[in-house]
Amino acid sequence: VEDRHVLADFAPDCLQQDFTKVTPSAYLTGISPLAEAEHLVRASVPNAAIRQQLQMGESEPSLVILRRTWSQGRPVTLARLHHPGSRYELTGHYRPRTNANRTNGDVVELEKLQQ
Repeated sequence: VEDRHVLADFAPDCLQQDFTKVTPSAYLTGISPLAEAEHLVRASVPNAAIRQQLQMGESEPSLVILRRTWSQGRPVTLARLHHPGSRYELTGHYRPRTNANRTNGDVVELEKLQQ
């Protein structure tokens, strides 16, 4: 479960996107390259609505990731992502793309992610 705040002037068409076809992350990196990201990871016992959406037991902890991203020298998004603790692992590796290997077609469709 994700809730995300995006600066309106950074992505003015964000709310018109069909996020069943493209992830929010793929859409946002498609309109502007990610320059910097910060992650805070913590365990939490989610509320009833989150537990229901994630099909979690009442006492099962979730892994919560708070992520801030910057583009063009300014913070542009803040996201909170809830993952069932028993079904999620976190690892990280980030290397910015150079202009030489970036294309306009870098938006990843959900169908490709689900394979």
